[in-house]
Amino acid sequence: MLLLKRSTDQHCGGLWSFPGGKVEQGESPQAAAMRELQEETGLTGLTWQSLGTHSFTYPDRLLHFQLFGCLCVSLTSLDCESEHAWVARDRLVDYPMPAANGALLGMLGAYRVSVKDGNQDEDQDRE
Repeated sequence: MLLLKRSTDQHCGGLWSFPGGKVEQGESPQAAAMRELQEETGLTGLTWQSLGTHSFTYPDRLLHFQLFGCLCVSLTSLDCESEHAWVARDRLVDYPMPAANGALLGMLGAYRVSVKDGNQDEDQDRE
């Protein structure tokens, strides 16, 4: 899984998080996820899957999340402005994250994608 380190001038700065951002007016949540992934990392995701929704209240703001997982087949275009890390699912807890990400980690436990390999369809865990 790809994590990005949040800039120190952002809310929850210095913590690790998943690529993401705000939905623009007239944009679907999945289109926003696709756009944010490309803007923040240069990557194009395939095989998008909605993993669930979650809301979290901080003292100064209310956040609504729709979590998506995707398969990125070409990592040569990875171009992150911030520090990044590829992390195995069972190691995500080793990276300090905003409190709002707690429920998102639970949603990732069931993330599986269908991968075609020749004539076989095979479910594989993606990290």
